Amino acid sequence: MTLSSLYRVIIFAWQSFWRNIWLSLVTITIIVLTFVSINFLIVVNIITDSAIEIVKNKVDVSLYFRPDVTEPQVLEVKTYLSSLTQVREIGYVSQQQALENFRQQHRQDTNIIESLAELEENPIGATLQVKAKNIQDYPEIIDVLNNSKYNNLILDKNYDDHKVYIEKIKNFSDNIKTIGLFTSGTFALIALLIVFNTIRVAIYTHRQEIAIMKLVGATNWFIKAPFLVEAIFYGVISCIISIAVVYPAIGLIQPYVNNFFLTEEFNITGYFNENFFLIFGLEILVIIFLNIVSSSIAMRRYLKV
Repeated sequence: MTLSSLYRVIIFAWQSFWRNIWLSLVTITIIVLTFVSINFLIVVNIITDSAIEIVKNKVDVSLYFRPDVTEPQVLEVKTYLSSLTQVREIGYVSQQQALENFRQQHRQDTNIIESLAELEENPIGATLQVKAKNIQDYPEIIDVLNNSKYNNLILDKNYDDHKVYIEKIKNFSDNIKTIGLFTSGTFALIALLIVFNTIRVAIYTHRQEIAIMKLVGATNWFIKAPFLVEAIFYGVISCIISIAVVYPAIGLIQPYVNNFFLTEEFNITGYFNENFFLIFGLEILVIIFLNIVSSSIAMRRYLKV
């Protein structure tokens, strides 16, 4: 196709777009809703993945040793735990540091502070804070300690089963994703039907021009091209509008998400900036492909070229 033919195709598609402007606006609106619902799914995925990761990083098991256990014994337990494949990291809190931490926590309670001052020995033992590689590894680590020779050195093991919370987050996320996928699929189907109908109306509107073009020997491709370009217009314009909608929406919900989770690790805007071309590029390619398929079916059915 020459440049002059390409120019005519684009002009013809643009004129068709404006000639049925209200139908074009309805088509674009539905495609924009499809884009927005897909990006909503992406936002939900970012939030749930980040929430699960934050919970995982905060989970640990604290081992409180008896006050009479010496530092070399505690370090021996630490070395033993480090040899376990399930263990990712171990933090050591000495007796003196544990006592200082206890004083800081109860500095407002004068009775406790005065009682500590009267004691001749440190009543608080050392602590090991163990982090596992996976959330599923904590029960196994606890079992290993319970069956080891070091179990009698440990006064208490503090482990909250965060696995329950992680499962709740996953279940909530899965439910939201299911609803989002259903919504996106519905909008995509409606968009396909509307594009199909829009192209069919456009063909009907231009039926006289098409008949003349066929009489003067225009190729099928030259007749089809403007309608395919018009379908591409819908995808490109809808993507631009969806970007204009999605970014302000993200900026609006970002502070609420940070306040809810008491952290700023949810950088949704940053994620969209880093993956801008991947997210919107893939979305626009898929929409354009679906629009072209829908337009091709409409032309085959009604144009008979």
